[in-house]
Amino acid sequence: MPLPRVLEPEVMSTAEEAGEYDEMDFTATDQLFAERAAQLVRGARAPVNLIADLGSGNAKIPLAMCPLLPGATRVCAVEMSPEMLAVAARNRARDGVALHLVAADAKRVPFADQSVGMVTSNSLVHHIPDPRAVLQEIARIARPGAPILIRDLVRPENERALEKLVEAHAARWSPLQRTLFSDSLHAALTLGEVRELLDECGFPDVSVTQVSDRHWSAERA
Repeated sequence: MPLPRVLEPEVMSTAEEAGEYDEMDFTATDQLFAERAAQLVRGARAPVNLIADLGSGNAKIPLAMCPLLPGATRVCAVEMSPEMLAVAARNRARDGVALHLVAADAKRVPFADQSVGMVTSNSLVHHIPDPRAVLQEIARIARPGAPILIRDLVRPENERALEKLVEAHAARWSPLQRTLFSDSLHAALTLGEVRELLDECGFPDVSVTQVSDRHWSAERA
């Protein structure tokens, strides 16, 4: 029987959870995301002056993106959790990067229609009970044909597959970190569910592929 989707809380509401998440090492996958985002900017049909990164959490990904982008490209990190925004602010101060932090729900962001040159998002979709709300908001704010880069976890086929991923990638993490990772895998979408949602929300030109043993990537170049 396929593993059913089990939702997790949409927002990290405690300082402990935010702190534990910040200590989880996603350096390799974060850097790959940042490098792919920079590639899409360089290949864009029009200059990308504004990137909206939705559900930025501790902001490590947009912070990694900034040094790889043209100086004229402004990056706004959008996050609704006050605890995660506090962590993001600390990380920004540590890195000394000119990153704009925006306190907002990714389902209702403070950007005008078709005003954003590129939309990025990593590991947000699995937090959203109905991801259509985020995808429809991306469709609203993105300029026509703007690059899009969305990545998230793939829900494993069964409990054994999930347990193997936790052992492979979180064996040395704390009990809370392992629980957070396991809960995220349970809440993730399958590749087929992602494709269906993108088509429903008006993104037939966004490709979807599995890019690791645990991640999918939806992209429009």
